[in-house]
Amino acid sequence: MTWRIVLVACLALIVALGVRWLMPSDRSATPTISMPDTRFDYTLSDYSARFRDADNRVELMLSGPRLEHIWAERVARLEAPDFHIEPEGADWRGRAAQGRILRDDEMLVLEGGVSLVHRDDRGEIEVNAEHLRYDRRARTISSDRPVTITQRESRLRSGGLNIELDQNTLELTDGVQGELDAAVADRATGSDRPDGNR
Repeated sequence: MTWRIVLVACLALIVALGVRWLMPSDRSATPTISMPDTRFDYTLSDYSARFRDADNRVELMLSGPRLEHIWAERVARLEAPDFHIEPEGADWRGRAAQGRILRDDEMLVLEGGVSLVHRDDRGEIEVNAEHLRYDRRARTISSDRPVTITQRESRLRSGGLNIELDQNTLELTDGVQGELDAAVADRATGSDRPDGNR
């Protein structure tokens, strides 16, 4: 008789589990976890941002009073941005009246009273222009519009420029004019001056 009770209890347990398995659960299904929808416009005030490369080094630092992101254009518009390009490497810093971050092209476009400064052993280099582009992929700073370069007593004007960050070179293009300080020119070329200095 005991074995019959055990057998009936086992069968009842199997039937209960079978019915539970066949019946719909009263609990709702666990929702899938997904990233939030980033297709929206936003505005930041008194912002500060850092852009990093694949090796997690800071490539670009930006700050300013206003950043407005327009999702449909994939552009962030900057008001009076201060910027620092490659603070751990090439080390160019400056400011502009306005700027745009073109997200698809990984490019920073600076416009209106752009001032770009680089420290150098021969004296600080200052670039002034109305338009500059920093291309993060190509690792260049360039302009196809007039620029003025000053370093100590040297002053050069040209129709454009190209700065190669990896080679640490600055090339002026299209009608270069100006005056060069002899001391800066001699140190740049490595030539010896009559007084024995380089």
